Amino acid sequence: MIRSLPRRSGRHAPAILMLLAALVALLAMLAPQPAKANTVCSLTTQPVTLDFGSSLTASGDVRYTCRSFDPTPRTFTICIGIGHPSYPGTADQPKLLNGANTLDFNVYVDPAATIVWSKTLPIAQSVTIAAGGTISGVLTFYGRIPAGQPSPVGTYQGFFFNTVLGFLAAGSQTCVSQLNDLNGLDFSINITANLIEACNLGIIEAVDFGAPAGFWTEVDAVGSVQVTCPAGTSWALSFDGGQFPDGSERRMRSAGGDHVPYRLYRDSARSQLIPIDGTIAGTGIGAVQSNPVYGRVTMPMPPPVGSYADAVTVVLHF
Repeated sequence: MIRSLPRRSGRHAPAILMLLAALVALLAMLAPQPAKANTVCSLTTQPVTLDFGSSLTASGDVRYTCRSFDPTPRTFTICIGIGHPSYPGTADQPKLLNGANTLDFNVYVDPAATIVWSKTLPIAQSVTIAAGGTISGVLTFYGRIPAGQPSPVGTYQGFFFNTVLGFLAAGSQTCVSQLNDLNGLDFSINITANLIEACNLGIIEAVDFGAPAGFWTEVDAVGSVQVTCPAGTSWALSFDGGQFPDGSERRMRSAGGDHVPYRLYRDSARSQLIPIDGTIAGTGIGAVQSNPVYGRVTMPMPPPVGSYADAVTVVLHF
């Protein structure tokens, strides 16, 4: 007797295929996945400031910390890219503000304040971070306020908005807050300055009598002393007796020990004497003031041949 075997229906095939697909997906999920690198950098201290105080120069620090979730060490270039200066400053000329008064300043990448920090010149350094490690560091910037500005005394303030703690791609000079799997941030720099009634001595030009020729009994010369004071600030320059005074007379001396007396005056006519410890006085204009000092040597007969010199100490009072 021949018996026919029961035929299996094909309606279960799709279910089997779906089960196989689910098993493949599950195996894929359970299989080891390649780790995705990720590094996050943040500010260690906030706010970031540049505080001039009452000085014309200052420095500021951006302190950062970076944490890596990468299973291998990595090296990258971290940077700070300068942001947008607050009103009414511009990228070419940042300004600090006190009411309606402004004070020019600038920021630099070097302590000598010769290289301006700009969008195309970020402050950067190369760093290496261990697998799953953390590093900390400091990026320093510098500020300078030009002297001689006619700004009134007071407290001035400004900002650099949207400054970037970020990264440089190879061959790029643009600091970006995100680069592949490197993550930084934007922040602001606060700038403050306290302009006080302070004065500064500038260039002191020597009173040089030169080398008179022939039989002479009188010779004149002129020098100058620069003063910078805020507008309206009274100042005075005092002049001591030099290194070789004799009573009320200033004197120059040669290497051989000979002396030549001389006098200093406030005016070109040599009628307003500046005696020992005498002064020249004035009022500041918020810019450099060059004050001439007139000299005269009067002798009954020419002194012995030689090179004569003296040094007078000038003190600025305000």
